[in-house]
Amino acid sequence: MVRTLRKLSVALTAAALLAGFSPSLAGAEQPAAPRAAAAAPAPSTAEAGNPLVEGWYADPDVAVYGDRYWIFPTTSRRYSEQTFMDAFSSTDMVNWTKHSKVLDIADVSWAQYALWAPAPVFRDGKYYLYFAANDIQNNSEHGGIGVAVADRPEGPYKDAIGGPLISQFHNGAQPIDQDVFIDDDGQAYMYYGGWGHANVVKLNPDMTSLGTFSDGSTYKEITPENYVEGSFMFKRDGTYYMMWSEGGWTGPDYSVSYAMSNSPTGPFKKIDRVLAQDPAVARGSGHNSVLNVPGTDIWYIVYHRRPLSETDGNHRALAYDRIHFNEDGTIRPVTMKVNDNFDDGNAVGWRTYGAADWAPKNGAYSATSAAAGLALQDTDFSDLVYEADVTVRNGRSEAGLAFRVTRPGTGTEGFHGYYAAISRSGLVLGKATGDERTPLAKARLAGAVGKTHRVRIEAIGSSIEVYVDDMAEPKISTTDTGFTSGANGVHTARLSSKGGAAAPGPGVRFDNVSIRSNVFNFEAADAPNQFIRHAWSRGRVDPDVTPYADMQWKVVPGLADPSAVSLESVNFPGSFLRQRDGEVWIGTRTDDAGFHADATWRRVPGLSDRSLTSFESYSEPGHFLRHRDALLYAERVAPADRAEATFRAW
Repeated sequence: MVRTLRKLSVALTAAALLAGFSPSLAGAEQPAAPRAAAAAPAPSTAEAGNPLVEGWYADPDVAVYGDRYWIFPTTSRRYSEQTFMDAFSSTDMVNWTKHSKVLDIADVSWAQYALWAPAPVFRDGKYYLYFAANDIQNNSEHGGIGVAVADRPEGPYKDAIGGPLISQFHNGAQPIDQDVFIDDDGQAYMYYGGWGHANVVKLNPDMTSLGTFSDGSTYKEITPENYVEGSFMFKRDGTYYMMWSEGGWTGPDYSVSYAMSNSPTGPFKKIDRVLAQDPAVARGSGHNSVLNVPGTDIWYIVYHRRPLSETDGNHRALAYDRIHFNEDGTIRPVTMKVNDNFDDGNAVGWRTYGAADWAPKNGAYSATSAAAGLALQDTDFSDLVYEADVTVRNGRSEAGLAFRVTRPGTGTEGFHGYYAAISRSGLVLGKATGDERTPLAKARLAGAVGKTHRVRIEAIGSSIEVYVDDMAEPKISTTDTGFTSGANGVHTARLSSKGGAAAPGPGVRFDNVSIRSNVFNFEAADAPNQFIRHAWSRGRVDPDVTPYADMQWKVVPGLADPSAVSLESVNFPGSFLRQRDGEVWIGTRTDDAGFHADATWRRVPGLSDRSLTSFESYSEPGHFLRHRDALLYAERVAPADRAEATFRAW
């Protein structure tokens, strides 16, 4: 058993509830849970878009009850307005139903305000919801951690004991931010604490009273390095993982770290920070829970984060992303991804400008009017890889992707930044300054109108490449220094006609949006969980990824040819993966033309799987980057060895 009742494994599906798996837990009667399919899906993030739901929420915790998945968050408002808790349920982790006020302060006689950090759990026919209230600052104030109970997961939850379960500071820990974990033997534990101190206590089988440890104590301090708040516990392969938040919850340094132990009571020594702000995606990411897909080793971190343009500390939103483990059980740092396939039927997180009539419809994002408009994600990318499906459904419109956008709404319906648009005339890459458009490059495109095209933009420094459908060769490749960073989005515009303004008609649609930086990990196609990395300057493929940055690579325009690529080490900026007499090393960039050629690679479709990637040496055509006996080489590859020269980009 890898997790407690309330944090049971959640199968993330794109269409229907998985069926057939019902885990058991000692000492607990559990409602029926979804079963895992033989091939469970493994999305990299919330494919239908983060934030998950509309509204400001924080501190999410998750349960699966019967045929529905549940998220119980804090209602993120001023303390005086934090007097109730909503919940969200789903049968597919895509479409969410809001359940308002599952717990209300009116049903907790001793609570007045600052109701936060719910922790749900089911046991012996009852649903429990643990919570903190009143934000007490000392032992003379009344409040702390309470527990409510209900007969149904949606409540209403009522105070179970008429007062706080923990109402005092013990070992310096403020009684807040509780997490409940039930181990394989049925013993329930509560982890909690603020003000830089964490405690663990035992819960008795009634779930409403505290037990004692073998030494007779009730409160055991387990504070790891840099602990601030937000305790969380899960178990994987017999190892206990404690997670917590550090930094200030209103600031950009809020983040999640973790420790590992062979005991539920520690000791817990900090290993690393696993989730932090990304200045291109979101700030203040923290206070998390963890999900595991039933019957698999697929895991997700569920957390809150603050959109980049929001300055109010309480403007926090719910999100989840994939967790990956190394072979030794350590956790790789989480990447906050920006994806949206609109399968949830909403456009949460998008902001619109101009007069176009934007609407999520039939699993896509559409603009149905003849007016021009812009819709943006709250991002701020500089170097990026941006992909989306674009469909122009009539010859009177053009549509495409906008990137490095600033000053949206400038002019009548304009912005400052770049755009790549499709119309009856083909493909155009241009830059916008308000309402003015300046084409930078054009290309022909067969079947431009009435057909869905996959568009990818790679913008690295001044280099901009636009791919359409065939991702092996760019349709447009140029340079421009007009804009260096900004938001990403989609746009549509009217085309002029002799008859005047374009009449309304079938418009444009966008789908499967994916925005990311140019930093990648490359996993060997024939060796799962083994990545291109460097160690003592030698290029390797193996699972030893400490430090993690040794397996991260910036994909930049080729040093010898900007139409190719070079791989720059994230851990050692200015050092590049290069071939030398058939062996592959990293070396510090020089002005030598030979070095530039040896550190340049032509990215081609994967030799063993065209949906993946292979790298052909620029200086030795016909020689490919491949691994053999854990080392990297640039060699000719026999048909039987093509998988060794094929890599999956993460």
